[in-house]
Amino acid sequence: MDLTFRKVDLRAALEIVSWEYPPPYDIYGFHSSALALAVLVDEPYIAAFADRQVVGFFCFGQAAQVRSKRKHLLYQAEEYLDVGLGMHPAWCGRGLGLNFLHSGLLYAKSLHWQGGFRLTVAANNVRAIKVYGRLGFQVAGRIAPDSEARPGFVVMTLDTVQPRLSTSPSG
Repeated sequence: MDLTFRKVDLRAALEIVSWEYPPPYDIYGFHSSALALAVLVDEPYIAAFADRQVVGFFCFGQAAQVRSKRKHLLYQAEEYLDVGLGMHPAWCGRGLGLNFLHSGLLYAKSLHWQGGFRLTVAANNVRAIKVYGRLGFQVAGRIAPDSEARPGFVVMTLDTVQPRLSTSPSG
């Protein structure tokens, strides 16, 4: 999958906020929120395109951190760039996540980022944690949930991204 990247504009943001994910991933949807629309356009969100279709997005820096936990010890290491991402629901679960994430990290490096990467994922999102691990991310720690109704988070780091994905099988 060859992706191109550009700043989220209003058209891309309108599409992204309309995406509906099936349970248990529905927590990742923006549910057509006007606030989410403004955040996507105003903050450092980057749309990922395959041909002319928006297939996902990335955000970098504080926008990729759990807002209420930005002072957490796991977010203090400045040698890591925080990365957030989302894929179009139709692209999820089809084995495309590894290439999608890899492409986004290479894009960040093309913007002259020289350090490692850090991402935060809901602790119950086993599918994503597996993909991140296949790319080489390691668990750095966990952020406890605020309440019993919400899952906690796993913070993962990657010191370096390879220019090409390995073609060898991995577990």
